[in-house]
Amino acid sequence: MANSGEEQLVEAISPERFQPFLEECRGDVVVALRLYAWDAEAARALHSPLRDLEVSLRNRIHRQLTGKFGRSDWWNLPRAQPNRWAMEDIRDAEARLVRKGNSTAPCDVVATLSFGFWVGLLSRGGHGNYDMKYWNPALRHCFKGVRRQDLHDRLEIMRTLRNRIAHHERVSHRHLEEDFRTAIELTALVAPALAARHEKYSQVPAVLARRARILSGEEEIVL
Repeated sequence: MANSGEEQLVEAISPERFQPFLEECRGDVVVALRLYAWDAEAARALHSPLRDLEVSLRNRIHRQLTGKFGRSDWWNLPRAQPNRWAMEDIRDAEARLVRKGNSTAPCDVVATLSFGFWVGLLSRGGHGNYDMKYWNPALRHCFKGVRRQDLHDRLEIMRTLRNRIAHHERVSHRHLEEDFRTAIELTALVAPALAARHEKYSQVPAVLARRARILSGEEEIVL
């Protein structure tokens, strides 16, 4: 049975949000609170490789399409425009920049667009026919030896993980070792030196290895 301190913590988290952790720990509130803390620690550690994957991917795609179409605002060239939904994302990004009094230069638009926008450019694109518009003439050269659909599927997994972390959702139920490996492998396709840096210095392996010791109480939680 939870004591008053534990009850206050659960109330602050919210019983509904806490329930999956409690179920994973077979109703043990103390262990579930440790898991909740470790979940946040793992999310913080994973944010770093996901951040660099997103930034390096968007920069690589943008450079490649800039070179292909001969202008840094390639999306304004009729033959280079993405599908309707993606163009709406671009116009929304430009509008947000204007409202904040910021520049709408291509580099600023690129930085404002979501990870999902860039992952979407590696999809089929519906009526946008991205295979013919982007992949075959340009983007496949960034990802030699990789099938577009396989690449898109793996990036979608990373986008889902990134969004769960951004929205403070649980990640402890995922195969996080595999997620980390996927993030490194995808980053290596567009920025090998950055991937190598994460291989050498990332906190993720150590944090993941702490899980059992955190849950047992052998090690203290880190907030």
